[in-house]
Amino acid sequence: MRINKVILAFLMLVGIAQADVKSNMAEVKLTAELHGSKGNAIGELDALIKKLDTIGYSTVAANKDIQVHYYNKFKEKTLEMISFFGLVNKEALRPLLLHNPDFGAYAPYNFFGYKKLDAAEDDNTWYGHLAPDTMLDIIGEKNADQRKAFTDMIESFDGLMKKEMKPTMSQKFEHTKPLPKNGITRMVKKFETPDDMETFVEDFVMDHDGRFSKHNFIIAGFIDFKFEYSDMDLEFDKYDAYWVSMLCHFEFSNSIFNRGIPEAGMFAPCSVYFYIPKGTNELHVGYASVDNWINALNFKDQKRIDYMRAIDAEVVETFKEMGFEVVTLGKD
Repeated sequence: MRINKVILAFLMLVGIAQADVKSNMAEVKLTAELHGSKGNAIGELDALIKKLDTIGYSTVAANKDIQVHYYNKFKEKTLEMISFFGLVNKEALRPLLLHNPDFGAYAPYNFFGYKKLDAAEDDNTWYGHLAPDTMLDIIGEKNADQRKAFTDMIESFDGLMKKEMKPTMSQKFEHTKPLPKNGITRMVKKFETPDDMETFVEDFVMDHDGRFSKHNFIIAGFIDFKFEYSDMDLEFDKYDAYWVSMLCHFEFSNSIFNRGIPEAGMFAPCSVYFYIPKGTNELHVGYASVDNWINALNFKDQKRIDYMRAIDAEVVETFKEMGFEVVTLGKD
């Protein structure tokens, strides 16, 4: 009887220990799945992009063969090809943007492809985008219906991509470190009521682009959703203005994509979204912070992380120069 009690106590201790181990195990989450084709498949990628309109998609911008710019500017070449395509499905996006303006962080979302120069190391073209759940978690969207609508929109493109590209391989990127609690950097600027809103927006965009150019950023794409939906005769009255600029910093991207981590291109260019809620004198801006890159791709090089955060901080400081204040209360 005594032996039975000892055995029972031992089994209970083992069970408690196993439960404790499981409770402390880091959750593995998918960052992205990239698909692959043998050799240089830029021609096939171009052909795919030409068929986007068959599923209601279009490109905000096609930034192709960026490795040429890296070489011309920095005299470094480790990539045979790296290209970025900002994708939008304007009709599918409209109800999402009306529900939550933070969807602008992925309006457009980035589809990219790359091939390393060293064919002996890797003679494949890899292409894809962030997983829908990753994008949704970054913006903090929790509504199940909205998550499904966004995922369905992304999967419609994925279906076309697989049909046209016929990938023969894939690789998954996973992370155990959780994404930042507040993945979006949000700021707001108060302004006086303008005589003409369109002129106000145009003047702001010119000022914005000029200031960021002085900080070695370029605008890699632009879309004015307020204008687009008006042109399509679709209601978008929740906002007096809503536009997205795709921001890129060549030195920053070269230091990552062209120096050993081309897969990080899934996070670039950065879609920076601006909106004015109807009847207000507040211009809001938001974008996904680089801490998402760091956590979702398991960056460990502290020097590189410090540099990434310094560039991110430069974006915030530039907006502060324009009169924006950081919104500290994010979504839980």
